[in-house]
Amino acid sequence: MERKSFLTFLVSALLFLLLIVGCSNDEPAEGGNVSDGETDTEETSDDNGEGGEESALPPMTEDEITLTYASWANGQLNEFLADRFMEKYPNITVEVVHLEFDGWNDHLTNLASTGDLPDVYWYLGNVDVPIRNGWLGDITEYFENDPESEDILSTLKIQGYFDGERKLAAPMQLLPFTIYLDENLFNQMNVDMPSADWTYSEMLELMQEMTVPEQGIFGYNTFTQLLTMAPIVNNDAFGEFGWDGEKYDLTKDWADAITQHAQFVRSGVHAPFFDTDEAEAAFGDRLQWAASTGRVAMQLDAWWTIDLFATPEFQDRGINWVPYPVPRGDNAESLHKPAFVDFGAISSGTDHPREAYELLKFFGWGKDGWLAKLEAFETLTHEDGNPVFTFPYGLPLINDEEIWDGVAALLPQNEYYSNFLERVREPIPLGGASQPGFQTFLDEVYFGGEYGDVQAAIINGEVNAHDIAQNLTDMANRIREEVMEDLFW
Repeated sequence: MERKSFLTFLVSALLFLLLIVGCSNDEPAEGGNVSDGETDTEETSDDNGEGGEESALPPMTEDEITLTYASWANGQLNEFLADRFMEKYPNITVEVVHLEFDGWNDHLTNLASTGDLPDVYWYLGNVDVPIRNGWLGDITEYFENDPESEDILSTLKIQGYFDGERKLAAPMQLLPFTIYLDENLFNQMNVDMPSADWTYSEMLELMQEMTVPEQGIFGYNTFTQLLTMAPIVNNDAFGEFGWDGEKYDLTKDWADAITQHAQFVRSGVHAPFFDTDEAEAAFGDRLQWAASTGRVAMQLDAWWTIDLFATPEFQDRGINWVPYPVPRGDNAESLHKPAFVDFGAISSGTDHPREAYELLKFFGWGKDGWLAKLEAFETLTHEDGNPVFTFPYGLPLINDEEIWDGVAALLPQNEYYSNFLERVREPIPLGGASQPGFQTFLDEVYFGGEYGDVQAAIINGEVNAHDIAQNLTDMANRIREEVMEDLFW
């Protein structure tokens, strides 16, 4: 089997999608479940006539069937979406499988061992696990003949083709990296808030400007990392560690970013780490999170933290965290930005792959599903009457202004949120869930190899990032090749 270039594949896949919409297929999808055995093109939408778009998808069954679904998304949201799907398809019963998040892949393994792997499910972190166990059902024929696939954000549409040919998984949830700035602290220091179109180097300069040692004010604190952001935004990369679709490269932006971060840690631009003597000296409490002190200008974090920052714990302390997109690379040609992206798949053993695909889409990128999510974000309440969602959890996976406007309407009505939403539509998933072999590299080399924890070793001054970057690059590419060979050839 020929191993295809990612970039070549991207171009050809997009052209293929443009050509195939509205065309018929002579062959049914492998393992497809078509009630009447026919696969002729229907002049209906994929929901059997509720829309007007032409679809090359085979029709849905009219038999009474049951599909199972498992994800770690909010349980009430899952049940709400299942109800909406069953309203759309009354002959299909959806059973939500509730699993503990801890040990998620182990729970899937146990279910698979008894033949009970859910028809549709999310996998956690390491994509090698479902590939190696043969859990991933092939959705290529459905996905590439589905007009709704055209609407998926371009950087996410190409995900899930792990062997370069078959569509085996799809993005289900998008949670972009988010840089939170404390607007009150900026005002207090008479420093202008940056433009939403700020650049990576501007962010670094602002971190230093906002550091005032004599007042105990720090430029930034981290959950997400500069070393993840820099290679993606500066190189228009398609993945972590400079992944360009064919290979990794840690020799430039990764090495520069971790070196810069280490210098910032040692010089006090970065806030003291949690549960350290430095944190106790700075804040009077070694267990206080730096972002809750009112003395940190930027918190490098994720979209979901917006819920926490809206609580009285922060507001009562005079902290006003507002969201900014990860800055653009100084010479970037794209708006590629890192994001937490959760992936889902249909079971390779499902008896109803056509219907399972529709369920996967509804809970993931489908517009009807997103309309239901917007309703859930606005209306779901706990038993005590309090809303389940303070903010929309996750952002749209599709280029549909009705959906993006619906999300915007549920957010505070100011420029920070509107600017953020406009600039996070080219998300780049992290490596573990999207790149075979990535987690193996992390486990065996990056956090557990000859340098120990590479990041800690660099921060502690034990090794120089540029001295080891080529070795790390070589090992990352070698491990990927070995894992791909093992999994697919």
